[in-house]
Amino acid sequence: MKKSSLLLIAMIASVSGCVSNQAVQTVQAGDDNKSCSAIKSELAGLGAKFEDAKDDSGVTGKNVGLAIVFWPGILVNEVRSNKNQDSIDARISNLSALYNSKCLATEESRRASDTAVGKLRDLKELHEQGIINDEEYEVARKRAVDSL
Repeated sequence: MKKSSLLLIAMIASVSGCVSNQAVQTVQAGDDNKSCSAIKSELAGLGAKFEDAKDDSGVTGKNVGLAIVFWPGILVNEVRSNKNQDSIDARISNLSALYNSKCLATEESRRASDTAVGKLRDLKELHEQGIINDEEYEVARKRAVDSL
């Protein structure tokens, strides 16, 4: 009875000491439809998740416990921890590229548009004040509009 109880406790300890599978799909359905703030939020969460996966690697309480009860479990833990880290890293890279193309490009085009609109307002003001004539105004206005 005591042996079976000890064996049961050892098995529970070894199973609870295993690293869980936290692998993440690199590309997920709906990624292209996510807003910039949703991408930022998920990236922040993945950063924390990556740190958790990294903490499962190396000399940890789980691995020490496995070494005492079932030493090959250390190898399983290390492999699973590395797979978790690699999948999370790939997801972060994918979302970062998506954020850069979707959100940063939008901000840059908005800034460029704001600059062009400001230039058009300045030209109109110069024209209304009589500093530039009609012909100069039209040429400068067309250049500003073409740069949009």
